[in-house]
Amino acid sequence: MESQTESAKNLYELDEKPPLSVTFISALQWFFVTISSSLVIPLVIGELYGLPAQQLGQFVQQTFFLIGLVSLLQILFGHRLPITEGPAGMWWGIFIILANLGMAAGQAPREIGQSLEMGLIITGIMLITLGAIGFIEKVQRVFTPLVSGGYLVLLAVSLSGPVVKGMLGIDYFSKGSGVQPMLAAVSLGLVFFTFIMIRSRFKYVRSFAILISMLVGWMIYLVMDWTKPLQEAHGFFALPQLFFWGPPVFHLGTVLTSMITGLILVTNLIASIAVVSHVVNVRPGEGEYRRGGIMTGVAHVLSGAGGIVGLVPLSIAAGVIQVSRIASRLPFIVASVMLILLGMLPQVSRILAGLPSPVGYAVMFVTFTQLLGFGLRDFERIMLDERNLLIIGFGLLGGIGLMFVPPEALQELPPIFSYVFGNGLVMGVLLIIFMEQIVLRKKS
Repeated sequence: MESQTESAKNLYELDEKPPLSVTFISALQWFFVTISSSLVIPLVIGELYGLPAQQLGQFVQQTFFLIGLVSLLQILFGHRLPITEGPAGMWWGIFIILANLGMAAGQAPREIGQSLEMGLIITGIMLITLGAIGFIEKVQRVFTPLVSGGYLVLLAVSLSGPVVKGMLGIDYFSKGSGVQPMLAAVSLGLVFFTFIMIRSRFKYVRSFAILISMLVGWMIYLVMDWTKPLQEAHGFFALPQLFFWGPPVFHLGTVLTSMITGLILVTNLIASIAVVSHVVNVRPGEGEYRRGGIMTGVAHVLSGAGGIVGLVPLSIAAGVIQVSRIASRLPFIVASVMLILLGMLPQVSRILAGLPSPVGYAVMFVTFTQLLGFGLRDFERIMLDERNLLIIGFGLLGGIGLMFVPPEALQELPPIFSYVFGNGLVMGVLLIIFMEQIVLRKKS
């Protein structure tokens, strides 16, 4: 991994060790950002699969334990970048689609979970093999500024809907509830408050703007009595449960769907490494992509063994580093250990699970503006001639357009195809690669 010169130098670069106080506060910031960005998915999946309150709490704990463990493995032995892991949006969709199909066919939710465990484990073994033989580096070569820029713009656009919906308090108090004006006002205030702190002349206010906004928002919700009742927790210490849904069961359709999903998510891994490397001022080599791919395979095996939604590196990490200007590995390692401990302490996890979702969405909105900026900067790195404008326009319009296609319109397709074609982010990236590498390929 080579250093590269950047105009925007971080307060603490990748290999530097901040003072103890800065390390601890920065670790807290990583900790809360990870919780706010990943909490919703295990709650939604647990409720969809009909888990009772105690098992739902255990499912959330399993998720955070493995997020911390995989993040630690990646930064120590994988790509070695501060990129938080989180449940993949595609895996979330697969869990939901297969649950709906399976329940309609009379399958019990637990049986569906068992087949997904096997699918994740086999997909993980496939990714480890592909990483070991150098497949990841070959895919990385097609990630030109056109592709990475398109990916980041589409990612920001695809997440803008759920984030803004969450900021407005829709569905917060009850399912089907509309915009909550008071919650929306607080969310908007937190966004502007964060932007003001980012521009502060005090460097530590700038660095910890995300954490400060999160805590301020949480305090407002507590004072106004807008927080939800905490879930009941039993015991003080609990180890993760192996095969949460039961022993893995082989189901050919689920395994094939899982393997295709894993192949598509290679693009997510490459994009996350590329954008975070740019922010931490290093140039990743083939070794980083190879080790990152192997560890992503390990993450899938562990996700299957734990029965949780498959984990992948999240590009949101780039926005956090851009805001804080702290690229050091040390705070991230501390935060990963904190997440592992969180996954073993039910009483603590039930309190942190009470973080109001509109507060988390408001702070995430700020980091997503950074991601959109990174995408536009990638487009600046190329000549915007007729060819490149055609490729960008085709990919972005195709991807964003598919985001507006109602899911029920794709129900006649096989499950994996319905989800791929219904995923504007994935299809937009594939369209850009197809146009650049095949239709409008430059002659050597």
